[in-house]
Amino acid sequence: MPECLKKVYIGASARKKAETIERVIERGSMLPELYLITFASNGADQLDILHSRYLLREKIRENLPPVAGYAFGMDEALEVVQCIAEDTYAATGACDMKAYLLSIQNE
Repeated sequence: MPECLKKVYIGASARKKAETIERVIERGSMLPELYLITFASNGADQLDILHSRYLLREKIRENLPPVAGYAFGMDEALEVVQCIAEDTYAATGACDMKAYLLSIQNE
């Protein structure tokens, strides 16, 4: 099952359907315009943006890194990543988004 962080970043239009989206993620189903922001699956990047259709693929779902945010549409997903980057830099003076996202989980 895909795991969501306790505190996730949510796009403006996705915020209206947050409970539905959380159920979609838990069940491994999809919504046509839903994009997930996860920790990167490789060592070179910080975050990945994946369409929710990948939740339908069992192998991907089993190995999916924690979900740090979600949004409706790629443009909104990019805005969410931008917000994460800005918050990270404002809070730490650096750009290690994964470390920042993990650090705010216990606040």
